[in-house]
Amino acid sequence: MTDSASRPRVEAPAAIFGDYLLLRREGIGGMAEVFRAQRRDRRPGDPDLALKRLLPHIAEDPTLARLYLREVEALRRIDHPVVVRLIDAGEVDGVPYVAMPWLGGLSLRQLLATADSDTQTPLPAELALHIGAELADGLGAAHATGVVHRDVSPSNVLVSDTGDVHLIDFGIARVAGLAQTTHGQGLRGKWAYAAPEQIAGQAITGRTDLFALASVVVEALLGRAPFAEADREATLARIQTAEPARWPTLALSWARADAVLQALLRKEPSERPQDGAAVAHLLRGVLEQAGHGDLTHLQRALAERIAAHRRARPQGATIQAAELRGEDVTRPDQDPDATEVRMT
Repeated sequence: MTDSASRPRVEAPAAIFGDYLLLRREGIGGMAEVFRAQRRDRRPGDPDLALKRLLPHIAEDPTLARLYLREVEALRRIDHPVVVRLIDAGEVDGVPYVAMPWLGGLSLRQLLATADSDTQTPLPAELALHIGAELADGLGAAHATGVVHRDVSPSNVLVSDTGDVHLIDFGIARVAGLAQTTHGQGLRGKWAYAAPEQIAGQAITGRTDLFALASVVVEALLGRAPFAEADREATLARIQTAEPARWPTLALSWARADAVLQALLRKEPSERPQDGAAVAHLLRGVLEQAGHGDLTHLQRALAERIAAHRRARPQGATIQAAELRGEDVTRPDQDPDATEVRMT
């Protein structure tokens, strides 16, 4: 008999789903499953796609179906290279789906992770600030169309194999003109990155996203979220009342970035910058002043970091970010960053 360990891996045949061939399921979560897919009429050289479809029992829930429509509408409105692009959306046999480019790469959460998975390795300041500038640009474009993401976190930041930064998963976005539905009577999002007004159930604006953006950048600089405590309640309390953990004192050439991050983390939304594009401009100015203004060089450095991460952790190389795993961010058993924050 042939040793089974020596047999080549046999892929399951592609399944037909409407106009698509589902090549392989890459992830499943509380609400959706995500497949690497191709169009059935694809031409040679056409890239693969990521097809996310709601689980059948979720598709039957009107409230959750409206959340799906919210993501579709959000992606239709935004045209920016940082924001994951909507290619197609529809239903097959009553099951809604969304098709997006297959981006590959790793989430920022994965990129920061160490081999033991209990700690995180900070990024060099220039890479953390570059990621922040790219995300601020994408958020500025989203806010200009009336979309507030509400779930900016390391799991929803994807860095492609070529070093491009993308903001993904608009499944709980607030979209101007659509009824604001929150499943389970709660405000959804990842708790370590929630802004004070989010926790208190107050008005959500673009400044809420920029607070979360600053938390993500500080985590990339520090190795942990700036308000993180041992448990959810302590973290939420600290976000509302205490100062963030101090990230490493940046060199004089980074001083302006330090001031921008502190301003974005102010408790009162009215005291924070409100324009993502302006924040991106400030951060890029700091990068240029520090001799890191070459975008191609920064992208290459991120790509090299991803390649090194994969060489060190080959078993984790195919794990995708939150959007591609189809995670339900209201379920901590599906996503350790997640919680449902009750509105007061």
